[in-house]
Amino acid sequence: MKPMTPWLLGLAAMGTLGALGGCKAYHTLPIDAQAKHGALATPDLPSLQLQAKELKHPLLKPLTIDLKDGLSPEEAAVLAVLINPDLKGVRDQRALAAAQLLEAGLLPDPVLSLSEDVPVGGTGQGAVTAHSAQVDLDLTSLLTRSLRRRAARAEQQSVDLEVAWQEWQVAEAAKLSVYRILALDPQVEMADQMVGAWEEMLHAMERAAHQGSLAESEVASALASLDAGRRNALSLRQSRDRERQGLNALLGLPPHAQVVLEQPKGTGPSLRPWDELPAEQMIGRDLDQRLDLVALQKGYESQDARVRLAIWSQFPTIGLSLSRARDTSHVATRGYGVAVSLPLFNRGQGLVAMENATRQQLYDEYLARLFHARADVAQILSDMEAVKGMLVSAKGALQMLDAQAKGSEVAFAGGDLDLLSRSQSKIALLSQRAAIVSLEANLDELGVALELASGRTFQPKEGAP
Repeated sequence: MKPMTPWLLGLAAMGTLGALGGCKAYHTLPIDAQAKHGALATPDLPSLQLQAKELKHPLLKPLTIDLKDGLSPEEAAVLAVLINPDLKGVRDQRALAAAQLLEAGLLPDPVLSLSEDVPVGGTGQGAVTAHSAQVDLDLTSLLTRSLRRRAARAEQQSVDLEVAWQEWQVAEAAKLSVYRILALDPQVEMADQMVGAWEEMLHAMERAAHQGSLAESEVASALASLDAGRRNALSLRQSRDRERQGLNALLGLPPHAQVVLEQPKGTGPSLRPWDELPAEQMIGRDLDQRLDLVALQKGYESQDARVRLAIWSQFPTIGLSLSRARDTSHVATRGYGVAVSLPLFNRGQGLVAMENATRQQLYDEYLARLFHARADVAQILSDMEAVKGMLVSAKGALQMLDAQAKGSEVAFAGGDLDLLSRSQSKIALLSQRAAIVSLEANLDELGVALELASGRTFQPKEGAP
């Protein structure tokens, strides 16, 4: 067989070089010891402080991280966004969306076909080697390029917003974790004090029962209360340890790292931004600007473009080919061809139905999520008002119990009150203080839930200590 003619070799070489020129090289990405060490290493604080000052996020503002006085809820929120390990995988979705946008904008590659026929028999005189070359173009892909780019661009915007929404959810989780720990610390301390008071009161009751002035059943009741108090103290301590480990995980720290938290510099609702909230109408006015809702709207726009693409698929696909050939009798020809699909059976009906159904699902999901966001805001605000009312009542009772406990201490010191009555006053005061701390923690939970439901942050009022 004769070797391939030079012009065919040239065309094949040009096609090969063109293909290789646009190819990407393979790079390894091993999960080796170095990668594992980097994933488990403690984050570098100076680098994080610089990143926090330059943070760009739709909801979180740049922040100066200063841990000399401990970690504040706002600092924990920003640090969680910067170093949370789960968010690294979430952000990779952006690269995938960018790749899809690139793919949607690329023109279809032409298809080059080369062939050669060498005469090997027959009686023809002067027969030569026949060859042909043909280039095929997909015109339908060119016509739908703008729609594919529109769909991919809207999808990329949707992914960016969804990633920002997930970052903010992690930030809010870290903020809430700090609030919980700050509430659990005094609760653990008061629970321990209550256990001590119950032990003191139990000893007094045992002496009274031994003297015959108190029934044994009352001693048994006090013993049960002491046991319940010890279990409550252990449960609170376990909850605090679990919450600290959860905060460490959100911040990308080792499980047993001890994070020093910024302690409140005073007491009262002025330490929290929940005491002076905007009116419900103001909070609910811009609910449609919540990041996840805007992301869903962009996803709907992307799907709408895909519906248009599906409708395009109902029409005939068009292909154009250009060819040049020479037969074995040395006759050279040039030609063109048009290939058109005949939409007789399929006609893209299934694709159109699926894309329309997906668009309808996104449409209904958006409206339903908006409806529930408004309902959640209203419910949370109602719950917050109820908790604030409970706090006012509890703090009023605390003043009375505090005055009574102080009077009991004075009377006990002067010998006018027995140890049992003094311990009861102390336990009542500690119980009321623990109840107030629990209510304030409940208010913090509701405050963070309101930020999530409304898609916005609430800043502490000016002049808060």
